Amino acid sequence: MSQTNCTEVVREAIQANKDHQHALKVYTERLEAELQTVDKLLEPADANLDGEPDIDVGGSIIIPGSVKASGLLTPSELLSEDSPFYEEAARRSRYLSLTEVHPMTKKDLEALREAVRTENYRMHALDAQRKGNPVFTSLSNQPSNYLELNKEGLDWDRIAEKVSSSSMYTRTPRECEIRWLGDQHPCFNHGPWTQDETTRLKGLVAEYGNEQVDWEVVVDKLGTHRTPLDCMIHGTTRKIHLWTPDSDERLLKAVATFGHDNWSVVACQVSEDATPSQCQNRYQRTLDPTLKHKAWSDEEDSRLRLAVQAYGTSWVNVASAIPGRHNDQCRDRWNDIINPAITKGKWTEEEDQDLLAIIQQIGTSSWKEISNRLGSGRTDSMVTFIASEAYVSCSFILL
Repeated sequence: MSQTNCTEVVREAIQANKDHQHALKVYTERLEAELQTVDKLLEPADANLDGEPDIDVGGSIIIPGSVKASGLLTPSELLSEDSPFYEEAARRSRYLSLTEVHPMTKKDLEALREAVRTENYRMHALDAQRKGNPVFTSLSNQPSNYLELNKEGLDWDRIAEKVSSSSMYTRTPRECEIRWLGDQHPCFNHGPWTQDETTRLKGLVAEYGNEQVDWEVVVDKLGTHRTPLDCMIHGTTRKIHLWTPDSDERLLKAVATFGHDNWSVVACQVSEDATPSQCQNRYQRTLDPTLKHKAWSDEEDSRLRLAVQAYGTSWVNVASAIPGRHNDQCRDRWNDIINPAITKGKWTEEEDQDLLAIIQQIGTSSWKEISNRLGSGRTDSMVTFIASEAYVSCSFILL
């Protein structure tokens, strides 16, 4: 290449470099202008966020119609051995498996019981084989729950593998061992609590006064084979939440903030003694501004008849067809007024005698049961009213 040609090539290269630098400068200026525009748009949003109070809801919020966010890569792709994120994904997976709680379902507990029986049968068969005894003959003389009684020598790895195969989640050997030996073993009593048992339990708890209760000691003293958790549930007296204007106001604010599908979170905002069901019932039956408390109109009665024809006694669905009426209102209106099967006339002497006989037999714990036994088309509210009238006028002591 001649010197002239070489000089020309260098000159062209320098010019191309200058042109490229100019293009980069123009592109940089355009990006900076776009970033300034974005910053201006974000300023009002940041100001709104700064003005909102931080609320510790203590749980997750359910937003109706929302869709769970998904990443570009699935968990299985991240956990693939050829993934560049494998180590971090595996570490996160281990962390989640140790920290997330997945309570065992009824199906899981049945699988756990069957896995323990299978493991005990395996051990029993091996022992019988070593001793030269027939397996089935030695089992025939044992109680029906024999294969659930043994606690020693169980292979919890085998058991956990069987439980995990029928569960949505992987169950660890330690998890299965704790659940079986601490709760599901036949030695524990999960039957209904008697009044005497509850009274004795509360007496044992009262001995501790303001000190921390040792529930294992309480279990031993009670002697009815209850679990410590059962004793704690039945022995701890929870304060009863009473509704006041202040708590009603907190409930309304919480519902306005968290919606109608997050009653656990709403209850935390109302009071430490309020339960989710209490808050839901209080709002839906009393405080809901769309709820009607005035007398039923003829149009509403007609809607109620049509809704019952369509949905039967599914009162939630019935109420959805009558704006402003709660399912309890619809149920009471139908059972007490509209239902053509109810008897509205004067009570007969025979009905009075039958009512008193039923009350003497089963008491007054369930007016619905009394109404069903009476079988004369009287509703439970009618039965309650007439029984109270009989008590006042005749001084009849209700058993």
